[in-house]
Order: sequence, then C-alpha cells, then structure tokens
Amino acid sequence: MNTGYKKRYIRLIYRRCFHYLAAALAVCAAIGGLYDSHVHFIYALCAAGALLIGWGWLEYLRMTGFSGIWPNRKSKPIPYIHRRFKDRILPRPAFRKDFRDFDDDLTSATAADDERFSEKEARLARVWSRAACGALAILLSFVL
Repeated sequence: MNTGYKKRYIRLIYRRCFHYLAAALAVCAAIGGLYDSHVHFIYALCAAGALLIGWGWLEYLRMTGFSGIWPNRKSKPIPYIHRRFKDRILPRPAFRKDFRDFDDDLTSATAADDERFSEKEARLARVWSRAACGALAILLSFVL
C-alpha cells in the first residue's frame, strides 16, 4: 500500500466514523431531550457506543465467515437499485448531494469512496469505523 492509498483508506474510516457519531449524538440528544435529563443523554451515548462496537464486531464476524445466527445462504442476484457498488450515479435532489456530485479539482485527492477499494477493504473500513465510533462515544460519555 502506498501512502496515497493509505490516506484515502484512513479518510474513508474517518468519514464513516463521524457520520455514525453524528447520528448517535442526534439520537442521544433526542433521548436526553425527551426525558429532560443530562444523565439520560450520557446513558444513551454509552449505550450507543456499546451498540456500535457490537455492530462492528458482528460485521467482522460476518466478514470472516462466521455467520452464527445468519446462515450462509446462496445469495440471489441483487437488483441494481439495491447494489452498494453501482456503475453510475443516479440523479437525486440537491439536498442529498455530496462531494461526488460536483466536478472539483480536489475531489479526486480528497474523496473517500467505497468504489476505490475492494469489497473486503470496504467491509473492513466499516468494521474499524463502527468500532472507533463506539469507543469515541463511550469515551465521550465518560468525559461528560
């Protein structure tokens, strides 16, 4: 792995980690606001961190071949609309656009996409990002 490839891979993990963290913080803030208590926010954040670590662990087990409660079934062909790695980008509304939709000089140097990596590397990036986000959420709950 050369340094540019490593930077893109770390950028992918970083981007996914903070997407998960933003979603976890939003849900935990809603729970804290619902109960009108700071303590419930902290408990929800710690629980979200534990769930993210568990989710990352289950993804790792699925990636290594241990299916556990999910039997290894012969997969059917996936319809195009549900594929993770698509051939072309479908049109979408302006509020759903991100860095991939704009023709920018820096996009190729800074973009973090699954398409640049193999499917195994993309799954491993999901494992690392979920585990890192869970650890960060638990650490943040201890700090607060």
